[in-house]
Amino acid sequence: MARRFGPGLRAQIVLALSAAFIASFTLLGVATVQLGGRARRIERERGAESTARALAAALPRLSGDRRAATAEAADAVIGTGGIAGVEVAWPGVEPHARGLVGVGTAIEAEMASGGTVRVWLRAEEPGTDGAFTNLLLLYVSLTGGTILLLTYVALTHLIVRPVTAVTQASERLAATGRHVDVPVRGAAEVARLAVAFNEMAAQLRAERQALEDRLADLERTTGELASAHDQILRSERLASVGRLAAGVAHEIGNPLSAILGLVELARDGDLEEGERDEFLRRIHAETERIHKIIRDLLDFSRQETEEDGREATADLREVVEDAVRLVAPQKDLRHVDIERRLADAVPRVQGSSDRLTQLVLNLLLNAADAIGGEGSIRIEVQARGPDAVELVVADSGPGVAPEVVAHVFEPFVTTKPTGQGTGLGLAVCHTIVERLGGSIRAENAAEGGARFVVELPTAPRPST
Repeated sequence: MARRFGPGLRAQIVLALSAAFIASFTLLGVATVQLGGRARRIERERGAESTARALAAALPRLSGDRRAATAEAADAVIGTGGIAGVEVAWPGVEPHARGLVGVGTAIEAEMASGGTVRVWLRAEEPGTDGAFTNLLLLYVSLTGGTILLLTYVALTHLIVRPVTAVTQASERLAATGRHVDVPVRGAAEVARLAVAFNEMAAQLRAERQALEDRLADLERTTGELASAHDQILRSERLASVGRLAAGVAHEIGNPLSAILGLVELARDGDLEEGERDEFLRRIHAETERIHKIIRDLLDFSRQETEEDGREATADLREVVEDAVRLVAPQKDLRHVDIERRLADAVPRVQGSSDRLTQLVLNLLLNAADAIGGEGSIRIEVQARGPDAVELVVADSGPGVAPEVVAHVFEPFVTTKPTGQGTGLGLAVCHTIVERLGGSIRAENAAEGGARFVVELPTAPRPST
């Protein structure tokens, strides 16, 4: 799911500059209009004050009818500079007014003769200087817009483009691992950011290369370890084959002696046809017996082609039967009672028959060594829930020393005298079980003897 981000840097700059322009230039426009109105008001008041002083200086010098002279002088100034009316008060005489008096601002001036001239200044009507205000606001808008545009261009060149280059380079580095140096430009902080990014990317490239080299070394080491494991398995298999071969040679000796004796009897030629047929049948049976023993031994000793056998499946009960049949010819097992407790309806397990046969065979040979050729070995196979099958190989021997139990599956750990064991049999068992995704443990039974408990995962059920 793609992540959602807020507005880009350009949009945020435009929004910030627009907000700053609207706030600052609106206040500036209002202040300018207010100051302009106040300046015009002061100018009008000053003009009215000058007019009042001029009238106050001129009226005492007028001759003739004072009222007529006052009216003529007042009419001359009414309507100029916003003057709405003129009021003249002579000492001892009723004030004489011309125009609109009593409304607006009154500007007074004293006459030398003691009279007073009062000039009434008309209040400025709203909208009378609209053209000036509109022109002022247009100037402010144009100035602000120009400043906004120049600021946007400068910020884009100094900040936005360099930051965008760093962002695109970091995204490319995260997505593909490839890096192109970011040009160092823009404001000092942004330039330092580009330099830091280039240094970081160079360090990442060096660390990536070092990691790839280490991974290659690990892969080579893993391959060598796997090869060593296979060699150990093969060596232990061959050692088991050698031990089995000795028993097989002893087992084959009996049918060979019988065959030789029957052949000698057949050479005399004094046999009846029925006796000769019986000799031939017995020779054939003994030969089949030898062939079966050798075939079982060859089947076990052949090199397994699959890597670890996890893709194959096997019936663990059949594996146990095959392993018992392989060790049966051993002369040191002639007095050993091998008891099999194989539960019914046990699911198949992961692993090839060859690997599992080697596992059971190693455990049987280990148990045989533990009891010294006399005693009993018990093999149990049963299901442990729907996902595991348990294999138990128990013997009636002395058990495993407590200080050895924790290390019994380590390579070259053995309790046999020097020269009589390599200590690899149980280590190979541990490797086989671990590769199949199972577990194996050793313990001493309460009734005496050692128990090796193996849990193997069941084979995947076929989909319906």
